[in-house]
Amino acid sequence: MSSVLDREYERAHRHASIVRSWKRFASIGLCAVALAACGPKKEQAANPLPVTVQTVRAGSGAAGNSYAGGVMADTQVDVAFKVNGYVQTILQVKGADGQLRNVQAGDRVNSGVVLATIRDDTYRQTLLRAQSDLQNARATQTKAKADFGRFSQLFEKKVISPAEFDTYKQRNESAQASVGAEQAAVRHAQVDLDDCKLKAPLGGLVLDRKIEVGTLVAVNSVGFQIGDTAKVKVVFGVPPAIVSTLAPNTAVTMSTDAFPGQEFHGAISKIASAADPGSRIFDVEATFPNSDGRLRVGMVAALHLPNNAQRQAMPAVPMRSIVRPPDDPRGYAVYVVEEKNGAHVARLKPVTIGPVVGDEVSVESGLEPGIKVIVKGSDIVYDGQSIRIVP
Repeated sequence: MSSVLDREYERAHRHASIVRSWKRFASIGLCAVALAACGPKKEQAANPLPVTVQTVRAGSGAAGNSYAGGVMADTQVDVAFKVNGYVQTILQVKGADGQLRNVQAGDRVNSGVVLATIRDDTYRQTLLRAQSDLQNARATQTKAKADFGRFSQLFEKKVISPAEFDTYKQRNESAQASVGAEQAAVRHAQVDLDDCKLKAPLGGLVLDRKIEVGTLVAVNSVGFQIGDTAKVKVVFGVPPAIVSTLAPNTAVTMSTDAFPGQEFHGAISKIASAADPGSRIFDVEATFPNSDGRLRVGMVAALHLPNNAQRQAMPAVPMRSIVRPPDDPRGYAVYVVEEKNGAHVARLKPVTIGPVVGDEVSVESGLEPGIKVIVKGSDIVYDGQSIRIVP
């Protein structure tokens, strides 16, 4: 809702800003002409802006305890490559026709199964070179150790100088360090070779496959999305008046068009600690068991809260009547009709909005039944402007 309103408000205010600037310049020009032509005559009143209005009715907003949301996997992970290269193979599974095919969205996989492999000839060569370098380092270290032992005895007998002894000691220590470095290089090369196999970190449903055989992938390129759908969750938004009645583990029910007449039972698992700054709505997450896999990711669901969480009917106004207050770019307001000296003027009135109901927006606070709000013309009128109500 917030994104739709935001786009509409930004468009309306850009238009309103242009109109207001034009009206200011036009007003200055008209005043100058009037003063020059009429001298001491009184300034003629500006023509009222024609607008349409709608009267706020008591309880015109939708009441109830149902909210819409989308079914999501309880746990979802992106399975990404740790090395770069060309995809060589993709996990093969049996299709509906009994023939082998590449694993795809909707297939179930077990934890640890190899989903895809990268062409590994370069990584094998790197490992072989590292292993060869390790063998050479070990040979060098063996000789250095033997030399150090022999010259240590000579040093004890004072046959060689301290400087010569230090030389062989440093050679031995350097050879030991080289062996350690080459061992690390072998381990790193082995890890890279092992990472040519992309494995599933958990068992679950393949939600998406983003690669084909021959695809060139980079480090951190996502190859698959896998979700654990033994439980599913649905996230929905509620206004402040409702969130205060909810708590974790509150029982909820869910229905979906995929299974008409059936209800699924779950519980609230998470409640946002802060409202969205734009919509003033709190995100609530509910979790449902799904061991049979009937609930699929992406289904649209209707969440039904318990009776004690129902909200009272709220007034609602047309979406096009909602504007941004000039002094609060994140807030919401409407222009209401005020009578002044037998004429009508527009007054800006801040409001707190609730959920969207069709082409209307529920108003939680700021409006009372019987108030007239400006609908057509709300994007160009300004606070205190004279208006004329038209059908």
